[in-house]
Amino acid sequence: MNRYLKSLTEYPFYFLRELLSTVENNPEETLGLHIGEPKNDPPKEALSLLNKHSDLYSKYPTSKGEYFLRESYCNWLESRFDIKNIEPDQNVLPISGSREGIFSFIQAAIDTSKKNPTVIIPNPFYKIYEGAATMAGAKTYYINSLEENNFKPNFEDVPEDIWKDCQLLILCSPSNPTGYCLEKEEYLYILDLADKFDFLVCSDECYTDIYESSEAPPPGLLEFCDVTEKNSKGVVFHSLSKRSNLAGLRSGFITANQSIINDLLLYRTYHGVTLSLPTQMASSWAWDDSSHVENNRRDYDKKYEIAISALRDVPKIIRPPGGFYIWLKVPCDDQLFAKRLYQESNVIVLPGSYLAVENEGVNPGKDFVRIAIVHETEIIEQALTAVNQTYINV
Repeated sequence: MNRYLKSLTEYPFYFLRELLSTVENNPEETLGLHIGEPKNDPPKEALSLLNKHSDLYSKYPTSKGEYFLRESYCNWLESRFDIKNIEPDQNVLPISGSREGIFSFIQAAIDTSKKNPTVIIPNPFYKIYEGAATMAGAKTYYINSLEENNFKPNFEDVPEDIWKDCQLLILCSPSNPTGYCLEKEEYLYILDLADKFDFLVCSDECYTDIYESSEAPPPGLLEFCDVTEKNSKGVVFHSLSKRSNLAGLRSGFITANQSIINDLLLYRTYHGVTLSLPTQMASSWAWDDSSHVENNRRDYDKKYEIAISALRDVPKIIRPPGGFYIWLKVPCDDQLFAKRLYQESNVIVLPGSYLAVENEGVNPGKDFVRIAIVHETEIIEQALTAVNQTYINV
């Protein structure tokens, strides 16, 4: 077996199961706020298209995807980010969700023939980034996202010799787990570095359509990076899992310059992960329709209002700029807090230390928990009231 498999760490939910395994609770009454899985209903129109075209499951789909789907990607990019001239045949490619797309992209992108191939990752982070870098044979360098910097990574702290070895910088905005969003100046700074040191910028933007409905949408990398240019450094990932409540559909897409897309198409032809034709039809509808996404945002507004109200004894609690998490600082060790909450109330949250690594003498997830604000409002009120009570008691 591949020797890098031995270097993979267990997934955060493995450690969570271990932590809670000694507590005997009724699993049917458990309120799980630890997984970022939307609980709102999927759009009926998308489900109807899957059923209507079920006869097409007999056909092999192409790795490139049908033109109508790639055209939907481009239309959405123009609508969402005011980006023009993205070509369906040159700049976009279907993926089976951001998780699969990012993992396989990193395998294809890293060149181990060069000395010290390095992937730079914000810390805390979505663990897929680290696992993909490990399996690609790359080194990882972490940038701590600390409270004193509004939970954003400080790119100016990265030494020049690390940038010289960097082949790939990973961004996640809005962030999982902290909810921070990068701004124009930060994107421009990063892109200047990418041009100077010749590395790619992989931007995971699967939460980009989840933000407060009264606020302007968070910016994305593509607003400052023209992927129609052959030397463009940006590679951006979007998916339907969060924006359209279609996590089980496993559908998303990559945007990049034509050379990168062509290389990835060849890789994915061998890789073999494609979207079925019914999935492509349902996905095209979902990217074309904005009303269900707007309804989703308004629903999250209500969820956050109730969640923050329930956390009445937590100081300085605010809704993050994007995503659907609360990154809650707790008054004790994060693992102790999660276990006690589960013991007292049968509510599960994810210890922040499981989403980060110790770096420069600190684990930036320690003494935080990630809470997914995804359930219906009654469950959120019940569960967050319990969180508030444990916060008082510890």
